[in-house]
Amino acid sequence: MKKLLIIALAFALALTAFAGCASPPEGKPSELSPEEQSALYAEAIENAQDEDSGFSVMTPKDEIPELMYTFLGFEAEDTEALALSVSLVNIKAYGIVIVKPAEGRGDAVSAGLQTFIDNQKQSFDHYLPDQYAIAESARLETLKNGSLLMVMTPDVDTVYESISADLGNK
Repeated sequence: MKKLLIIALAFALALTAFAGCASPPEGKPSELSPEEQSALYAEAIENAQDEDSGFSVMTPKDEIPELMYTFLGFEAEDTEALALSVSLVNIKAYGIVIVKPAEGRGDAVSAGLQTFIDNQKQSFDHYLPDQYAIAESARLETLKNGSLLMVMTPDVDTVYESISADLGNK
């Protein structure tokens, strides 16, 4: 009887030990620090970007200038994690932004990004028709993990799907 009890306890202990080694449930990513999340976002953008785009990817560790936040329509304090690649020149409609809004700031960040898209469309409306078409087809969506993804590129759907898949949003 003691032998059976010892075997049962050993089995229960082994199960408990291995349970800690399990990966997180599907759809529930492990907790990452904001810096790790931003790096993950940056990698997803780099993987999806056209090699010839010429636009670098920035994260908060790159000390994003306040002007960039203003340009995008939200404040640094509105974000928990962020990576972006955006054209600041008025001859190209281009931008990829992935942002995890700070608690309670999702609507503000989403509104800011929508304003950015609207401003780009207005800028190119009667100026560069091909760039207007790119701005017009921009996508702004909330991913399953609550992050916002804004894509404004010539191949918007391909880039969006690539980033979405990289971030596990299938």
